[in-house]
Amino acid sequence: MEEGTALNMDFAPRAAWRMTHVMFLLAGALGCAHALWQRHVLLQDRSALVTQVEAQAEAQQRAVRHLSPQAQAARPEARAEVERLAAGLQRPWQPMLNALQIAIRNDASVTRVQPEADAFRLRIAGQADSSKAFLDFVQRLQDDASWQSVEPLSESRQPQPEAAAGGKPVSFLLAVEWRQR
Repeated sequence: MEEGTALNMDFAPRAAWRMTHVMFLLAGALGCAHALWQRHVLLQDRSALVTQVEAQAEAQQRAVRHLSPQAQAARPEARAEVERLAAGLQRPWQPMLNALQIAIRNDASVTRVQPEADAFRLRIAGQADSSKAFLDFVQRLQDDASWQSVEPLSESRQPQPEAAAGGKPVSFLLAVEWRQR
């Protein structure tokens, strides 16, 4: 044995737990405890908010049940108006206007397009070079399979000074109805 001590060799096993290992273990345990505490606090906050929302929902339901008869009578009218507006938004406005644009040539111009929200109809005001140009425009619309009906409503010749300002001497008004597929 003296030989081992003279060489300063120690063959004893080292301890498995060093101080750094113990510190990391303690830091991990403290981190887990902190995370569990935060989870507990968040669950309590969530529970309080859920209770508050449920109480507000119950209060709103009680308020709806106790509406005056006048307010209850107004609700169906408001609902009908909303449904009418929603139906108007579901109309195929873009394809209708595209089909109208295809029918326009240099001999006729459209000055106003007024959609009817309750139907698939457009009221079109415009100007044409002549009565024949107006009739050609109507014929182009009728030839398009997209339109169910084309109804000329009026046609009038403008006095010469107004025609010079607008560029076309014949003004017209017509109604077209989109073919529903």
